[in-house]
Amino acid sequence: MKGPDKIGIIFCCLGLFGFSNAFAAQVDTQMIKAEFKAIDVNKDGYITPEEIQAHQEKNFNALDKDKNGTLDVKEVSADKTRVLEKADKNKDGKVTPQESSSQFKEYLQEMDANKDNKVSEDEYTDYWKWRLKF
Repeated sequence: MKGPDKIGIIFCCLGLFGFSNAFAAQVDTQMIKAEFKAIDVNKDGYITPEEIQAHQEKNFNALDKDKNGTLDVKEVSADKTRVLEKADKNKDGKVTPQESSSQFKEYLQEMDANKDNKVSEDEYTDYWKWRLKF
């Protein structure tokens, strides 16, 4: 294979890599916006502390497969969003409803860029796009 052919292949591969990253980012954004819409039950364009609390309780109950009122390591690892990883504040290997609720409140405060005690779709999307990079 000649030099120019190799260069063409390299640029083609780099282009595909860039396209796949852009595609992944678009998919992530669509998923984030869909999640926002699911949390915003009154459809006013904002997530309130009450809405995030209801969402947290729903997620907690869905992950609590053995219905014992706590999430163990196995159940927390089933959380693909990884939001509950930091919730085990006392490091006992279990997440209680109180720890989960506390963690969701912390996330809500981090998302609320303008500190108006509610989260817009833009604030939510920007926050999760930033979090998903790490």
